[in-house]
Amino acid sequence: MASQQQDLVFYSDNSLLSTCSPSGDEHTLQVISHREGTDPSWLLNTLLENALLGTANSVNRDLVLKKNNRTSAVYVSFHNSADFVINSCRKQGLDLASSKNFTFVDCFSDLFTKKITKTDNCKQQLASLFTDILSKVVSQGSSNCVVFVEGLEILLAATDATSNDILRWVSKLNQACNSLFITINAESPMINMENENPQDPVFKITDFYIKLYHRSSLNVNISPLSTGRANDITGCLTVSRGSKPTSASIYVVEKEYVYHLSKESTVKLFFR
Repeated sequence: MASQQQDLVFYSDNSLLSTCSPSGDEHTLQVISHREGTDPSWLLNTLLENALLGTANSVNRDLVLKKNNRTSAVYVSFHNSADFVINSCRKQGLDLASSKNFTFVDCFSDLFTKKITKTDNCKQQLASLFTDILSKVVSQGSSNCVVFVEGLEILLAATDATSNDILRWVSKLNQACNSLFITINAESPMINMENENPQDPVFKITDFYIKLYHRSSLNVNISPLSTGRANDITGCLTVSRGSKPTSASIYVVEKEYVYHLSKESTVKLFFR
C-alpha cells in the first residue's frame, strides 16, 4: 500500500486510554463492535498493553514510554479461556502470565453447567455471577482500573435475561472502574433493527446494542471491507464519539482507518 502508515489514536491527547488518570474520578464506557472476519483480539491485546505498561508498540509509535504499575486491568470473557487470551497477547509481545496487575475472570468454562444452570429463570444465578465479577474488580483496591468484558450477548441469546438486566450490571461495573470496554458481535444475524419480538434473542441483543451506544463515550467499529477481501487489507476500523462526552480537556478524535493484520500479529493502519 502506497499511503503512509498511521498511529491509532482515540483521544485528542494522542492516547488510547486518556481516562487512566491517578485520580480515577472518571467512569467511561467504550464499545468495540465487530463483525465476522474481523476478530478484535489484536485491538484488545493492544489496549491491555497500554493499560498495564503505557505502551502500544503495534499501533502507536509515540506511546513508547513504559510506566510501571500504570493501572490494573481486569479481563472478563464469556467466550474465551485464560490460555487463549494469554497466548494471544504473547504473540504481540505482552506477557500477561507474569503481570501482577492483570486479572482474568473466566465466565466461559462451565458457564451453563455450573454458573447458570437455569436459563429460563436465571436472575438469581445471574446476580451471583456478576456479583463475583464485581468483587474481582473492586478487589483491585483502586477505581483507577480498566475492565474489558467480551461476549455478553451470549447471555442474552441463551437465557431469559433482558437487555436491561445486563445493562444494570454493566452500570455497576462501570462505576467500580475507571474505564470499561464492552466488546460485542454486531454481525447482521444478531443485530436486526426491524425485529419487534421482545422474547427473540435477536431483539434482546439489538436492544442491548442500541442502549450501550446511548451510554458510551467512545465507539470503535471493526468491519470487513464492503468491496470484499484484499490481500493487503484485513478490514476497516472506525472511531466515533459516543453519546456521553468525555472530560472538558480531551475529546474523541473521529477517524476511519483501514488495517492489515499479518499472520505474525503485526498491525499496520492507514487513513481511509
